[in-house]
Amino acid sequence: MKKTENYNLQYAEENIPIELQYGFRKRLTLTVYPDRRVLARIPYGLSKRKVESYFQKKAKWILKHLEYFEKHPPELEKKYFNGEKHHYLGKEFKLKLTSGPTYLEIKNDHLLISVKDPNNKEMVAKVLNHWYRREAIKILTPRYHEILERLQYLNLPKTTLRFYKMRRRWGSCSLKHVITLNTELVKKDIYLIDYVIIHEICHLKIHAHNKAYYSLLESVMPDWKERKRSLR
Repeated sequence: MKKTENYNLQYAEENIPIELQYGFRKRLTLTVYPDRRVLARIPYGLSKRKVESYFQKKAKWILKHLEYFEKHPPELEKKYFNGEKHHYLGKEFKLKLTSGPTYLEIKNDHLLISVKDPNNKEMVAKVLNHWYRREAIKILTPRYHEILERLQYLNLPKTTLRFYKMRRRWGSCSLKHVITLNTELVKKDIYLIDYVIIHEICHLKIHAHNKAYYSLLESVMPDWKERKRSLR
């Protein structure tokens, strides 16, 4: 069972709230989320002194990310009204809602959505999200297998590909070689989609984010840092 606590990190003149999450894990990690929440995942048994020392060493890194997310806040919750902007494969489209049989199509710079009641936000959202999921599976699946085939020189294990809408991750790779891609990726440019796919495929060889992993990633995609910055 995970145990959570709160901690205030004092650094220079800054007070940084950190959520502490204790669990059965091998190492201490820090994550800064777009909503400026800071989460520390801590192994049971790690001393308070070592935890606080780690926080002090990472304080500048935390502040750098907090500042970035302050300047680049997460996308506002969608309202699903006529003219609202949505993205697909890196391009911007405006919603055009009509009343009638359910369907969705792209026409010029518009996403045309027909539903029984175009004023029903939940109804419009359901149609649009189902369409995004179908498009993600249709587009990302062949892209994934094409890249996987290209990287077979790495002697990769057999994998399973899954799709899921995730709030905080673009993708994941389990120890059982299951790669999950966020269906929201279909909103991004192919240039960024490829980065996520390759990032997760490299985890088939090295699961941790360590020096060896980043060396492998750079050998496969030399401009991965630029793509990662753009994806954020």
